[in-house]
Amino acid sequence: MTTQAVTGVLNCSSGFKIPLKATITDGTEVALTTDTSFTVTAQNIGDFAPGQTVVSGLITAGVNMSYCYILRKGLILSLVPWAVKGVACGNPALHRAVTLQPGDQLRVFTMVASGRNAALSVVTNQGVPRIFIGTAAGAATTQLLDLQTSNTIGETLNGSVITQAQFTSVDQALITSVAGGCQVTMSNGNLSGAVPASDPIIVQPYLKPASIPVALNFTAQYITSA
Repeated sequence: MTTQAVTGVLNCSSGFKIPLKATITDGTEVALTTDTSFTVTAQNIGDFAPGQTVVSGLITAGVNMSYCYILRKGLILSLVPWAVKGVACGNPALHRAVTLQPGDQLRVFTMVASGRNAALSVVTNQGVPRIFIGTAAGAATTQLLDLQTSNTIGETLNGSVITQAQFTSVDQALITSVAGGCQVTMSNGNLSGAVPASDPIIVQPYLKPASIPVALNFTAQYITSA
């Protein structure tokens, strides 16, 4: 199994900084802990800085990455900005500030440079963040399913409107679906919305404004030519 160094800093409203660093095994979602050069022992963010309110930050992977988020009691609390080292170009604000509690974790998923794992990260009009994942294999239509429940986007976000979204995939040159990225389709096959793909090895992904209604039988998917 390959590994890579993942580092980062979370900025708090008080001016306090949370330094992060660990060697991560690719292909496995894990908690990114504090940098022992500053904190002596490696700790989860909620245990290191309970009561601090995280407002911005950036997590950087050495080779490739698919998603990053703050986990609380089994649910995604907030998406966290991330990039691959060498293409990072900003230190964005979180889509909502998070006041940390003991037990909160920063979860990351890294992969090799050729890893075809794709991720659609969204925020709804109700402020709900979710991540939908899939991995293309050849010429196919790949459905993106909820990271935590494996449900479709319609089952997870029924009745909501996606207001922010980012879709990441190294398959950008192979994607033939509308807008060159992920498409959300209605039960009758019509298009509800689309999110263009960002190749994280080339550019820092970021949440883009969107207006994509979601109902029960809607699906999120992308089409590849190989």
